[in-house]
Amino acid sequence: MRPFHLAFPVVSLELTEEFYVNTIGCTTGRRTPKSINFNFYGHQIVAHLVNQMPNFSHDGNVDGKKVPPFHFGIVMEWEQWHHLRDKLIASNVDFRIKPHTRYPGKIGEQATMFIDDPSGNSLEFKSFSDDSRLFATVAGSENDIGGGLQ
Repeated sequence: MRPFHLAFPVVSLELTEEFYVNTIGCTTGRRTPKSINFNFYGHQIVAHLVNQMPNFSHDGNVDGKKVPPFHFGIVMEWEQWHHLRDKLIASNVDFRIKPHTRYPGKIGEQATMFIDDPSGNSLEFKSFSDDSRLFATVAGSENDIGGGLQ
């Protein structure tokens, strides 16, 4: 699989770099006075400096949680997710949605947590104990996780 590329807005390159490097564990790549490239678990994400953040305040409802409809993240290996969860808790990171198991006992069961970067961009970190369930779906079910917000 080839790495994906994602560009996103930020209001401070300095705070963004501190967060993505020190909190999340990314490394930096190219930078300009208005952008920074990060290695986000093997994928390229680029923070672009803006004067004001767009309004992403609308929350969706996923498994009883207010999930921001605009978010990005990574599907991690099971142990890697738990290691990051423990690191974030030990660092007293504020969670948008605290670490928990979504869809317990169902085909889409997953560990998930959300945090916001300093500009308010929401990041989801998730993991499946069985990676073959990543794109699994139960046709016609209200818990169909094959599309939409996950």
